Amino acid sequence: MATDKKSFILYCDTQDLINQLPDEVAGKLLKHIFAYVNDENPQSDDILLNVAFAPIKAQLKRDLKAYEGKRKERSRSGILGNLKKYHEDLYDRVVSDDLTIDEAQNIAKSRIAIQSDAKLADNVNDNGNVNDSDNDILLEKETKSKRFNFKNELIALGVNESIASDWLKVRKNKKATNSKTAFEGLVTQFEKSGLSANECIRIATQRSWAGFNADWVKQKNTEVKDNFSISKIEV
Repeated sequence: MATDKKSFILYCDTQDLINQLPDEVAGKLLKHIFAYVNDENPQSDDILLNVAFAPIKAQLKRDLKAYEGKRKERSRSGILGNLKKYHEDLYDRVVSDDLTIDEAQNIAKSRIAIQSDAKLADNVNDNGNVNDSDNDILLEKETKSKRFNFKNELIALGVNESIASDWLKVRKNKKATNSKTAFEGLVTQFEKSGLSANECIRIATQRSWAGFNADWVKQKNTEVKDNFSISKIEV
């Protein structure tokens, strides 16, 4: 049973089953039910008790599953409500499946941390000094804020934001890593292809490529030319 769930339902139609049991077995069944919902993993050699408990156990499991589903939905609704109120842009991206709800939460927490850093920095400027502990906090937060952002780096290359977002969805589905090393390798291939970064990514998105290699484009273009030549000959 869920750790924060303090009650369970015993349905009225169970009375017909219990009424058919001897009083002694009915009493044992009640104790067995409470032991089960309190995660004591009760065991019994009484066949009659086990037969009577089986449908009750199945119903308790169904109720617990429904409870867990409702709890997760309430939690998600609460998180979405906070995002919509305080971070509307993140809310829109979650609704459009551009971000998972966990990713949006992490970004929101980072923003709050940055805001806290700004207040701390203002206090430092006002007071003219700061202790070593505060310096450590500022340094740690500054390092986090400078972490590599794959999408922002693509945009800095001149890639259209919507095209970058579409490709990142492809990369996410393919479980590609959006690391700095991966980005630098891609830039090299973009330059090698002779195409703009925007055009390279547009092609990669259309062809569902998680990565990009200049040779892939050349090979694809050769295939198209060969097919065109064959068509002309057949005609």
